[in-house]
Amino acid sequence: MGELFERMLSPVTVNRAWRTLRGDRALWTTGVPRADIERDVLMHVLRLLDEVRAGHYRPESLRRFTVKKGDGGQRVLSALVLRDKLLQKAAQIVLDPIGESLFHPDSHGYRRGRGVDSAHARAAERVRSGLGWLVDADIRSFFDRIPHNRLLRELRRHVPDAELRALIGRWLEAGSAHASVFGPRRGIAQGGVISPFLCNLYLHSLDTAWQARNLPFVRYADDFLLFTPDRTTAEKALAWTATALKKLGLELHPDKTRVTRSGPHVVFLGRSMPRAP
Repeated sequence: MGELFERMLSPVTVNRAWRTLRGDRALWTTGVPRADIERDVLMHVLRLLDEVRAGHYRPESLRRFTVKKGDGGQRVLSALVLRDKLLQKAAQIVLDPIGESLFHPDSHGYRRGRGVDSAHARAAERVRSGLGWLVDADIRSFFDRIPHNRLLRELRRHVPDAELRALIGRWLEAGSAHASVFGPRRGIAQGGVISPFLCNLYLHSLDTAWQARNLPFVRYADDFLLFTPDRTTAEKALAWTATALKKLGLELHPDKTRVTRSGPHVVFLGRSMPRAP
């Protein structure tokens, strides 16, 4: 077995993952409430790990539901059964150190020690340094549109464990938004425990491309700001980014993307931006 795969299935990692799910009331599997396994949790967990090691494990199809977004639209979320959550949490535990050594410091979403506060503080700092012209952008239906073939390519580059990659591939299949004869299988589950890592991994190449172009940015998942000194530079940055996203099989949301001067009218992650000096 690969080192990461074995570490994921180790008692230390699985126990740590289980503790994070202590208050989770999801079904263990379809038709089996958590209460039914509480009398002998260890037996059920060991049986699950045996399935994984033997290559017999298959994740259950996800239950999908919608929630209202702040802009009046709807977001489709996915609910996993508890045994799939447990395995994904164990995988996340061993993958997070890879992400932290890899991801750009201006990627703030779903990362330990970073979040909305750090993203907004960094964005305000950029504006106050004189970069007052912004590309204020959002990626359209990001989670639903990530192509699996390209995501798996990124996993091969950065996750040196074939067995763990194969397991992630099965989770992707279970959580795919759609599969079409006209294109690749796409989508990662919003609500999946491992989805935040996969989100940041997929956009890491965009982050490094911005860095290579000396283009300051702050990104939180699929929401981002680019910082430039003038409108012309901002418009060029927007055009370049749209092309780069197209190569990733993604596109900017036309109704949520604009070039503008920083000020209170720009709301980033729920907070108003400072006025440009």
